[in-house]
Amino acid sequence: MTTNVVVATYHGVVLGCDSLSSITERAFFPFRQPNALARDANGDLMTDPQGRLLLVYSDQNLTPTPTNVMGGVQKMFLLHEGPDPSNIECSVAAVTSGLGTLNGVVIAELAARFRWRERGHAYTKAIDVLTDFLDFVRPQWEAAVYFDDVDEAFRPNLDDLKFLASGYGSDDEYIKVFHVSVSQQSVVEQFPEPPHCSATWAGQTNSIANLVNGRNFITEWKLNRALAEALRTQRESLVASVLEQLRAQGVQVPEPFNAVIDEEIPASLPWDDVHAPIDWQNLPVQSAVDLVSTLVNAESAIQKFSHGIATVGGRTRIGLMRRGTPFAFLNEPEIVHHHVGYHYDA
Repeated sequence: MTTNVVVATYHGVVLGCDSLSSITERAFFPFRQPNALARDANGDLMTDPQGRLLLVYSDQNLTPTPTNVMGGVQKMFLLHEGPDPSNIECSVAAVTSGLGTLNGVVIAELAARFRWRERGHAYTKAIDVLTDFLDFVRPQWEAAVYFDDVDEAFRPNLDDLKFLASGYGSDDEYIKVFHVSVSQQSVVEQFPEPPHCSATWAGQTNSIANLVNGRNFITEWKLNRALAEALRTQRESLVASVLEQLRAQGVQVPEPFNAVIDEEIPASLPWDDVHAPIDWQNLPVQSAVDLVSTLVNAESAIQKFSHGIATVGGRTRIGLMRRGTPFAFLNEPEIVHHHVGYHYDA
């Protein structure tokens, strides 16, 4: 998993991500899940002729389980910048989530190859850079997931490669932010309406969503289901109570009683009314950097202190996109050689 965050303000766009990469497999844990062991009509456990327990298989019982975690992964990279270093007319950078490699090549290296290939191209719009990058990556993604050999109905379930990208060209009125999906072959701008400022995120981001919006996708799903069940129970109880009182007062109610009861149920709870009061557009650059760091670190902290293997964490990386200046990687460490042996005779 990974954590990507982008905050757009009037003064610039800040990108952030963690630096852990994990390999995750779907595993079946029958002794942790109810009804995973097969039972006969009498409720007794079923076994095969060799006496081994039989399991009830279901895709819903498969749990994503990390099998390997590596640190120091570069998930943020520059896709295009130029042509004049002293007066940059086009700059696009991105952070990645999803697949960490394609055909044995890390995504940052693929981005570097694209940047080298397009170094002389005079782009005027950020979306054109991302469209060309998508065309560059797509054939390699198809080879990595064996796209041509997969049944068409299953292709939407293939592992995706995603990007959060930010950039501008000379024809762009403001620095833009995009979600890019290689699987869906889509490049979607995130804040097309004025003031074009807000935050977006991708990957493992439940804690980030909780901090900014007061809820996350899992919370919404669970509460919506609980609300629907509560309304169903209330409806049945109300109808039963009314029928009981009618009968008690001598009203002849047909048996069985069949009726269609109209009720108005809101399409969703007013989730958008609950969020942190952040003045996105007027955030100073330093405040935006601090905010992105806080959000990424919050997700890393929850992973660190939760049960199981942390799949988000490591060094928090920050990038700053401002018009007319080179894209800046903030406080990136140099690769050094610490283990110099027994150096008494320096």
